[in-house]
Amino acid sequence: MRVRLQPPNAQDEFYLIKMEEFMRIVDQWDLAQRKSKQIENAYHEHWFSECTDGSYLFHAPEFYLKEGVARFINGRHRTLVLGQHLNEIPMALTNMDGYPVCAPHPLQSSVKVLEQISTRKLTGEEIFEFPDLPQRYLGYDHNIGK
Repeated sequence: MRVRLQPPNAQDEFYLIKMEEFMRIVDQWDLAQRKSKQIENAYHEHWFSECTDGSYLFHAPEFYLKEGVARFINGRHRTLVLGQHLNEIPMALTNMDGYPVCAPHPLQSSVKVLEQISTRKLTGEEIFEFPDLPQRYLGYDHNIGK
């Protein structure tokens, strides 16, 4: 499945995130807010919009760093599904220690963690190959309102 990223929110920046490293530093309590013991090996039908060229637009999971720990804005389920199949996934970093990503104020611990978990900063123009999984309605998702 060819995937492009939906444009980020105003100050978010896309990064290609190493899943193994990310899972080491993510706040486990925050991740558990997904409230699911089992992650179905499928995509929610509302995570994607099909484009005329046969590719899909995808809303990347959003997270922030605070004192070197990652917490989610949204996308826990997307992260866990993709993490079962890919070593690296595109994610949107919303802020670091309460400041926009480009601001000079984040703590050194957050800067260091970003360097550890990311392969590179993305432009948003990249095309990704996601695994071909079924798309179905997986229940109400308050992040997308459906």
